[in-house]
Amino acid sequence: MSTATVCAESTGVMTELDELSSRPARRRRVLRTSSTAIVAGLATLFLGGKAMADCQGSPCCSLAKCNMCSYQVNKDRYTCPSGYNRRTWSCVTGSNRYYCGECAKGSTCYDGPFACSIWFGPDPA
Repeated sequence: MSTATVCAESTGVMTELDELSSRPARRRRVLRTSSTAIVAGLATLFLGGKAMADCQGSPCCSLAKCNMCSYQVNKDRYTCPSGYNRRTWSCVTGSNRYYCGECAKGSTCYDGPFACSIWFGPDPA
């Protein structure tokens, strides 16, 4: 599974005419953004079993566990406890590719339970 994160930033330049004519649109955008944040927060609460925690600070992995998997020499050689399988994927943010991994009992990257998580990189994308 790979995840690509594409970021686009606004220049923030707006003419007075654009600003005056976009107030209703801006209100709708604020309401839409607020409601999206509420729904995302509720989803986090109710779907906590999915890989979402990422308290390891990875740039784009969305890791499930805070505890890092043990590894030998390099992080790409991480090991899993007995009964768990390695699940590895990559993601891109900016111009860098990062590698993400978890030890899971499930058959996909999304299925837990999870024993540990790890990330490493970057490599040029």
